[in-house]
Amino acid sequence: MSVKFRLAQVSDQATIIAIYNQAVATKGSTADLTPVTVAQRQAWFAAFTPDHFPLWVIESDGACAGFVGLEPYSDRAGYRNTAEIAIYLDAQYRGHHLGTQAIDWVAQQAPKLGVTTVISRIFGHNQASRHLFEQSGYEHWGHLPAIADMQGFTADLEVYGRHF
Repeated sequence: MSVKFRLAQVSDQATIIAIYNQAVATKGSTADLTPVTVAQRQAWFAAFTPDHFPLWVIESDGACAGFVGLEPYSDRAGYRNTAEIAIYLDAQYRGHHLGTQAIDWVAQQAPKLGVTTVISRIFGHNQASRHLFEQSGYEHWGHLPAIADMQGFTADLEVYGRHF
């Protein structure tokens, strides 16, 4: 399986949103409770910048297998070099170590982008993602109990981080 990372283009938006909406349906990795549209996510797409907070498509053998992005943690100046990572994989590509490759890719890119700290917010019940980040050198930095009302259950939020 050949894996490649490239900057997301406008033409990738529909595929990215379709992958994201798979995650919405599982209630495992996002607090959005209903599917979103490309139009609703325009501001989100526009906020990514290739030189500091990029969004990459993860290609596997030429097909879009997912995406990984670095988003500003906060708009306050003191956090200008802190990013929050988001990784979403198409259901058919989960379990193929693409998440590990995406985190490794970000680790290589972060210093070049001037990003000194990356955080990840992960639901407590998402054991696969928690394990993935722990295996990739992220430390557990925080626990927010019962913070998300997921319509049917309440989810804890775990915060992981790594300095570069």
